[in-house]
Amino acid sequence: ETRLWTPDDMALGSRAALRAAPRMGIDPETRLWTPDDILWTPPEKSGERAEKFGPLTGKYCEDLASVFRRKTRTVTAGPVKFGSEHPIVRQTMGTTSTKDVKGTVDQIMRCADVGFDLVRITVVGMKEANACHEIRDSLNRKGYDIPLCADMHFQPKVAIKTAEAVEKIRINPGNFADGRKQDEDEVSYETDEDFLRDRDYMVEAFTPLIETCKKFDRAMRIGTNHGSLSARILSFYGDSPRGMVESAIEFADMCRALDYHNFVFSMKASNPVVMIQGYRLLAAEMYRLGWDYPLHLG
Repeated sequence: ETRLWTPDDMALGSRAALRAAPRMGIDPETRLWTPDDILWTPPEKSGERAEKFGPLTGKYCEDLASVFRRKTRTVTAGPVKFGSEHPIVRQTMGTTSTKDVKGTVDQIMRCADVGFDLVRITVVGMKEANACHEIRDSLNRKGYDIPLCADMHFQPKVAIKTAEAVEKIRINPGNFADGRKQDEDEVSYETDEDFLRDRDYMVEAFTPLIETCKKFDRAMRIGTNHGSLSARILSFYGDSPRGMVESAIEFADMCRALDYHNFVFSMKASNPVVMIQGYRLLAAEMYRLGWDYPLHLG
């Protein structure tokens, strides 16, 4: 007798939407998006993407023999601009506990003083999210406008609170909204239909953060991590650079559907060969799709 919810149940005003809103930390009157609202990039495995956009040519840079920056749009994080028309942005990462507001502020100021353009801090819960507001306020009072990037894990509601304070949010698709705890041995997707059907929670969890980033003019990094691909991605694409790229494209599709383009991509792997292949494959897909988003390396 258990009720099985469908994407249609998530429309504005439905009981499911009203129930989800407090959990996501958003106003119940805010529109909740469903998978049917997203213009998804056609699947790669079935050949639909090649039919619509042509075959993947293998082009991943402007010229194999010379160094030219790939033409990209400009992405803005506070006073800092990313993209091919701007100098490469130098980002570093804080080592203090984000809950240690004074220690974190002192370290960020030292980073700014030696020339870094942006500092990343880690947010794992609401205590760190609240601390981000104090850190930003303290830096502003001291005359430091260096942007902050918050590295988010697992909790969309915490990410929304954090995005109100910092200039850039980094999310990992594998553990943010497509990373519900599932044993990959218990998950099996053998067809495009099976794989695409399980996007409900991902859309529900991620779109409120996109709306928040649009509202506050925040930047975002969609940073896929080879070591933490979701069970869903692993089941369908395997532990592969293709899985990393497809995971990033899904999240980019949601951003684009909400007319949010202030984001960059990254592909992280402990194995340099996997990382390089991930970046090259992502760049090649962007050439094919006509996308121009900048890449973050690190």
